[in-house]
Amino acid sequence: MFGKGGIKPGEFIFVVQKDGEYNRIIIGRIQAVSGSKIRVTGTQIRPSGLIERVKAGKAGDRSRQVLASPDPNNCVFMLIDRVETSPFNADVDQAQDRVIWINENRYLVLDGWIKENLPEIFAAALTSAAEEDRQQAKAALREKMGSLYERDLKEHVYAVARSAKLL
Repeated sequence: MFGKGGIKPGEFIFVVQKDGEYNRIIIGRIQAVSGSKIRVTGTQIRPSGLIERVKAGKAGDRSRQVLASPDPNNCVFMLIDRVETSPFNADVDQAQDRVIWINENRYLVLDGWIKENLPEIFAAALTSAAEEDRQQAKAALREKMGSLYERDLKEHVYAVARSAKLL
């Protein structure tokens, strides 16, 4: 699955696991490899906001596609809505779960979204019912974006905010 050298401890991965009817993702660092089993330490993410929108019939085709088949390139659609996160330190099985190698920069960007609480801030800015609430959420988003210090994360957040017409 990972070419000639395979995967090694210390590398970063993006894992898609079935979570009932939908998927959850895990981002983390490989601690050990034993056959098809990989010990991962990181964060598991359940896209609760996107799942609720799909169940309510308010999600578009792209959102349903992302929920059915998340990958490191499209998971931002999960991360601009509410998510449930928790630490993850367990084995994943390459035979059952989809495991995708990601570089350290991609990991740091995805991890930064979670650590900086960006899903909640984006969700508030995109879904607030009252215009005043939406403007407050946009102001909070601009303030958060101004305080980010990691360059790749900051560029990524600005690009998503521009494409979502929040700036």
